[in-house]
Amino acid sequence: MQHLTRRSFLANSAAAGAIAGLAGWEGSRAQAAEPLVKSLPNTEQLGWRVGFSAYTFRALTLFETLDKIAATGLHFTELFAWQKLSPPHADAQPGPKLSKTLRGDLKKKASDCGVQLIGCYTGLDNPDAAKAFFEFAADMGFEFIVSEPPEGMFDAIEKLADEYKIDLALHNHPQPSHYWNPDVGLAALKGRSERMGFCCDTGHWCRSGLEPVEVLRKVGPRVKTFHLKDLDAFGVRGAQDVIWGQGEGRIAEILAEVKRQKIQRPYFGIEWERTADSEPSLHAQSVAFLEKTAEELAW
Repeated sequence: MQHLTRRSFLANSAAAGAIAGLAGWEGSRAQAAEPLVKSLPNTEQLGWRVGFSAYTFRALTLFETLDKIAATGLHFTELFAWQKLSPPHADAQPGPKLSKTLRGDLKKKASDCGVQLIGCYTGLDNPDAAKAFFEFAADMGFEFIVSEPPEGMFDAIEKLADEYKIDLALHNHPQPSHYWNPDVGLAALKGRSERMGFCCDTGHWCRSGLEPVEVLRKVGPRVKTFHLKDLDAFGVRGAQDVIWGQGEGRIAEILAEVKRQKIQRPYFGIEWERTADSEPSLHAQSVAFLEKTAEELAW
């Protein structure tokens, strides 16, 4: 990954009213005194939710990530199962092996930060591992599990999803990964439980040369969650992240299609891959673009 040098993004923000208190932020601080995003009335009016994929802050521990999310002013996160838990417990990870005590510590930390642990990315490669993770997800209150399991696991996962009332969100990486083409996922999900659907990684669609709106029209009824990304180029596997609305990732068009389809309570996760850590002020501008677009769509 290329290093993104520190720069100011505020000058071109189309909805600076959604951002406050930027001047006091320093990148080395774990948490700002005041959250940058104060409110999202238009986003909330549409029933939309926005947060972070914890992978955005993968150089940090999960506890440090929660501080960054709180500093931004967002209230949701999707975990990934191999992140270090906290500085004192760097050998622990958010998964089935996490002790009861550390699970309690994680729940308290998230609550103190005002962040809901909405889901987690993990592997579901065999029945025992899948069952163990669904049990963990239920204990933690997740809505969904994001994964790319082999198709031979779908029968077992379908039973677990229905039993635990937790959705499977099938993730796509770029071509040539197995699920890069939505037709593969659609065929695998045909006739299965409504709890099985897609985690729509829009950046990977763009990297694979797939128009996001066209894909959304295919998978719409099965949408579970989003890894929403804007990129500096379309159809280029190595394209890099940019702030929402500033690139070739069709963000405004995606949001308009979500509104048109009336997708219920969609969750848009910021997943920034360009660097392994970044400042909340950077991502607050993506949220500002979301709020501005929601304002245009809400009426």
